[in-house]
Amino acid sequence: MSSWKRNLYGIAFVLSAVLLAGCERSVADALDTDADTVESIRASLVVKGEGGAATAVVAEPTGFAMLTGAFKVNGSVKSLPGLPASGEHAKICSPDGSPLRNRSLEIGEDNGLANVAIWLTKPRKVPNTPAWINPEYYTEERQTAELTGDRGFDQKNCLFLTRTFAMQSTQKLQIINSDPIGHNTKIEGDPGGGAAGANPNVGANSSVMYEPIGYSNQPFKVSCSIHNWMDAWMLVRPNPFFAVSDAKGNFEIPHIPAGVKLEFRVSHEGRFLDEKDGRVVLTLNDKPLAIKSGRIKLSEINPGDELKLKFELDAKANGWQ
Repeated sequence: MSSWKRNLYGIAFVLSAVLLAGCERSVADALDTDADTVESIRASLVVKGEGGAATAVVAEPTGFAMLTGAFKVNGSVKSLPGLPASGEHAKICSPDGSPLRNRSLEIGEDNGLANVAIWLTKPRKVPNTPAWINPEYYTEERQTAELTGDRGFDQKNCLFLTRTFAMQSTQKLQIINSDPIGHNTKIEGDPGGGAAGANPNVGANSSVMYEPIGYSNQPFKVSCSIHNWMDAWMLVRPNPFFAVSDAKGNFEIPHIPAGVKLEFRVSHEGRFLDEKDGRVVLTLNDKPLAIKSGRIKLSEINPGDELKLKFELDAKANGWQ
């Protein structure tokens, strides 16, 4: 019998003795796993026997592919009521007294849905190596250490200019106030991923820097304690595989790893997109693809592939009529 097998049997024997002799202990909940997760782990490990030794090798990507997509709304959508400005700054926020723009549902050209976030969730930890993250990313703007100016997070006329903001956890963000009055920018953060919360007072025509440190598992709220109608969403990720749909409902995530299984998640205004009750119909290169609780699973990705996701959201099923 090989030495590693003898050691394994020995460990099992000791554990059995401890469990039988010890007092009753609480048992941890079972891990939340599914067949796809188990198969993914099994496929990622290659065990080689050489001289009685076992070596585990984690599978790596074979190259990179391009992921693009579009969010389209089917059917007419009711107009959203405006946001009434109130309080001592009402005349500054809305000089003519008209309601402020409600941006919680923005539909643009060709019924494209803006402000939808999509991000990689599996593998949970992406190695910071050239095999996983294309070196070209480090020459692109999204790798900039500090997001300032036009790339910062601004507020003007008592509204956040970016409805859904996305960044990497390694970056710092300039929180800008372009109004002649002060704002209180409350960033909720996400303790689950370590993304820091913050609640700075941002004086008139000034700015502060925000450093998330950690990431967020999903978009979290940003608001203003002084003006309660002001809100937005922020997503902070530990890798560059994320995007937010533009005014036409389009998005692009270049250089996704090929040759490995991936899972993405999709959220709009804090709600995960789901095919249940006909709310979303999703296709990948014109072939049906499941989306449940915002989760999309991609496999059999080859280097150089161009993957096109099309999300068709039914206005009635989503409660927008």
